[in-house]
Amino acid sequence: MEDFLYRLEFKGPVHFGTIGIGLEKTLDYLPSDSLSSALINAFAVLGTADEVVRALRSDRPPFVLSSLFPFGPSQKENQRTYALPRPLTGPPVETPEVLRDLGRDLKRVRYLIPDDFFRWIGEKPLSGTEAEAVLAHSREIGKGAENGSEAVWSATELRPRVALDRTSQNSSIWHCNVLHFHPSAGLYGLVRFLEQSWTAPLASAFRALGDLGLGGERTYGMGCFRFSGFEPVRTAWPTVPIEREDRLVLLSVFHPSSDELTVLGERLVAWNFAESRGYVVSGRTPSTIKRKRLNMITEGSVFAKPVKGALVDVTPDGARALGLPHSVYRSGLAFLLPGGAIQ
Repeated sequence: MEDFLYRLEFKGPVHFGTIGIGLEKTLDYLPSDSLSSALINAFAVLGTADEVVRALRSDRPPFVLSSLFPFGPSQKENQRTYALPRPLTGPPVETPEVLRDLGRDLKRVRYLIPDDFFRWIGEKPLSGTEAEAVLAHSREIGKGAENGSEAVWSATELRPRVALDRTSQNSSIWHCNVLHFHPSAGLYGLVRFLEQSWTAPLASAFRALGDLGLGGERTYGMGCFRFSGFEPVRTAWPTVPIEREDRLVLLSVFHPSSDELTVLGERLVAWNFAESRGYVVSGRTPSTIKRKRLNMITEGSVFAKPVKGALVDVTPDGARALGLPHSVYRSGLAFLLPGGAIQ
């Protein structure tokens, strides 16, 4: 079992939908259930979707994916910075005075660099100076330096669109929010292989997905990317992760398997959840069929013991009558750091 890191460098704008009315909002990251579904569609184009779904539904899935998070140029020339979600446990400060002075700012932090991520869940509390350094590092995420000038990782653009009524030809305006990445920035993810034989097939699926596009508005050419290939996490992050068995941070979304429901309460330390919903996409073909809704525990949640999760059947009722010839699944497999979710 080994963890690898990969980067997606986008060739144009992207749109990652979020719950709300219309397309006026876009996420700057992509949850693992959306990524897994997109990859299964890429496997469908390659003709191996059924095999992949069977493998991921087994007691020992061959690989587990994290969500996709931002990366970009560092403040130091020719280096990259990787953003990790802040663990939802409280700030690990040394004294009440540090918490009084910096606690509010620390709780507002969204992303941490890897070194600070492991400090946050470490056994040694942060001194005032160390906590201030964590804040300073978090403020640098999203901007860097390239060729001697400042480089912002990403920017959003609200694009106007016009819809025409088919009968009256009356027009109405609406807007779509899209995300542009700096040429040296994009999204990255982690993958844990429990079976190394799946490395090549998964890489092929990522390359196919790079041509198909990731996210919404693919009709307009959005979401196409270049896949970097897999590299060991220790190469990208030379700092050795701490080994702490009672603080495991979720880097994916998670839905418990049926046999985990009874023990979930004693394993959760800090958590949040969000609803996952949307339309069914089958291979290259979108549809107007809505899949069943799920509540997912979200990234940054903290567990005291490992959990596994499951691939959940979200096939809508009466799917065959609606013209859907196959079942629909959403990934709630857990990617925990440090350590493995699945033993």
